[in-house]
Parts: sequence; structure tokens; C-alpha cells
Amino acid sequence: MNHKSPETFADQVRAISGGEHLEMCYSCGTCVSRCMIQQKMELTYNPRRLIYKAMMGMDQEAFEDKTTWLCSACDLCYPACPQKIHISGVLLAVKELALQAGYTTPLKTAVVDELTCVACGLCVEVCPYEAITLVETRVMGQTRTVARVDPNHCMACGLCAASCRSASIGLPDEFSNEALIESLWEWMRSPVVEVTE
Repeated sequence: MNHKSPETFADQVRAISGGEHLEMCYSCGTCVSRCMIQQKMELTYNPRRLIYKAMMGMDQEAFEDKTTWLCSACDLCYPACPQKIHISGVLLAVKELALQAGYTTPLKTAVVDELTCVACGLCVEVCPYEAITLVETRVMGQTRTVARVDPNHCMACGLCAASCRSASIGLPDEFSNEALIESLWEWMRSPVVEVTE
């Protein structure tokens, strides 16, 4: 049997589960208008621009685009999409290709203190991104089971830190509890910002 690899970047995206809907998007922008990441976190976040880059064979530009790394797959965009595309599936396909090409996330992610981790597994259970696993590793000369965060899947949501009974997993300093609470209140008070092109 003759198996040939996908020829274009768009073919590579379509070959990954979720990416098969790449060409169904006609860039109406409805997904962008519903996205909390674009409205509240990163104004340059734009799935339709990333899809355009994928269609045009701009793989390096797509891999370096923050949109590739910021999609949380919440699918708030899905009910609004007139084409009923799971945009998150397309974006995750691009992210998978970026990881295969050796790119890593530019985002700050949760960190585990291996000295205090008791490997209870609660962080693994609560992580909505399946970014945490329990692994055996050497800690201070002894083999121990500890939590390990995959930075390419962690979205720094903080659920792991909130649930950890030994306070062994947390977010970088700029994500202190006080800073998170203040940013949440600020977000709730701020008006929705719409970006038009």
C-alpha cells in the first residue's frame, strides 16, 4: 500500500483529528466575538487569522502565533459558529503540529515542588487540560512519585493549586492569589471589547 504524507501545511492540519474542518471556516468572526480569551486576556487572539495562516501554508507564522497556544478549548465559540465548526479542534491540530516541529508554549504554567508533593493525584483529577501526570523521579537521591506538569498543555487556570492539600503545586509569582482575585474583579467590572478588522 502506498502511504504518502500530507503535502501542504493545510493537508497536515486536516490529517489530525479536529483539523478536518479547516476549510469550513469562512472567516465571519463570530468565534472571535464570543471568545473570552480575545476579549479579556489577549487582544491579538484571533482564530480566523490562524486558520488563514494554515490555509496559506504559513506554518512557521502559525506556530509562533499566540492564538496557537492560548485556546483553552472551552468551545464558547461553537454554539455561535454558523458552520458548527469546533474551532478549538482546528487550533489544537495546529498546536499538535507546532509541538511536533519542536515549538514550545510561551505561556507561564503551573510548577510542582517535588520535595513536598505527596502524589495524592488530586491535581491530576481536577486538571481540565490533562496536563498533569504522576511520574517516578529522583528527588534528593530517592525515587519518588510526584506530579509533573506538561507545560505545553497547562493553561495556568490554577485549579491544581487550589486543590492541592500540601500546597506543592502553584502558579508563578505573578499569579498570586491576590493578583488573581484582583484581576477577576477587574475583569468582571470591565466592558466587553470588540475588535474589528
